[in-house]
Amino acid sequence: MKVLMTETANGAVLKLEGKMMLGYEANDFHEAVLTAIENNKKNIVVDLSDVKFISSWGIGILVYGYTTATNGGGTFKLAAMPQDIKNILVKVKLDKIFEQFETVEEALMI
Repeated sequence: MKVLMTETANGAVLKLEGKMMLGYEANDFHEAVLTAIENNKKNIVVDLSDVKFISSWGIGILVYGYTTATNGGGTFKLAAMPQDIKNILVKVKLDKIFEQFETVEEALMI
């Protein structure tokens, strides 16, 4: 999994690419979330448009991001999710926890 962070005027976009699986890859995501919060970019949007697969570890990475952002006084939003990823979040009932948007631009506006 590759993590690209772009800071915007009102937040940070974390674009994830590849498979959200396990291990050392989580460190890049964790560091990006912490960097955004440290830079006072508390509106964190995760762009999942290029994610092809998510494992239970990948779901854990998203939960970590959510709790870190909200505990830091920010928001954590998911954007541009492929249908397969949406279906997985519904199955594990996390669709009720995460704010979800069709596009990154929509998520940044709110």
